[in-house]
Amino acid sequence: MSSMTDSKILVAPREIKDQVEKASRVLLCEASVADRLAEDITFCEIHYGQGISSWLEIADADSKTLSKTLKNSLELRLPTGCESADVHFDPPIPFALLARSLHIQENNGIRWSCATEVTSGNSAIDSVHLKFDASLSPLPNQKITDAFSTGLKISLREWNQLNEIASQFLLSEELLDQS
Repeated sequence: MSSMTDSKILVAPREIKDQVEKASRVLLCEASVADRLAEDITFCEIHYGQGISSWLEIADADSKTLSKTLKNSLELRLPTGCESADVHFDPPIPFALLARSLHIQENNGIRWSCATEVTSGNSAIDSVHLKFDASLSPLPNQKITDAFSTGLKISLREWNQLNEIASQFLLSEELLDQS
């Protein structure tokens, strides 16, 4: 017999994006930050797994830590005119926040590697090496195609936790009138 922790649910990528975006707004993320975070988490869930799990861990952090983590994830780029660079994160940040940016950079001729092995969105990354490589060609998006046509199997427990937070996004008129 399967326990609740082993249960999976089939979810469309758009549902993941919508719920992460709403839940991020509940955590007081500004709209554009919540949208970017939702895109990052959905991309990670499709390509590496554990995107939602990573988001839930981030959501458990205090607001100062959350803000610093999100700010640090935005600093991942190869400076103009440089052939290579090392980007360090202290404290380490979940790969879920970096995966989409790294994929975009790879499609633009920048090879990347992490000091620690990337196994999922939960992998804690303390540094990324970026190197310009004109021989790189865009990667096929078969995982995205598959996810959009068949959905993603994700943890039912994590999906329920995300939905519980996201459900707080819609406030009743009574609560809005009080503010």
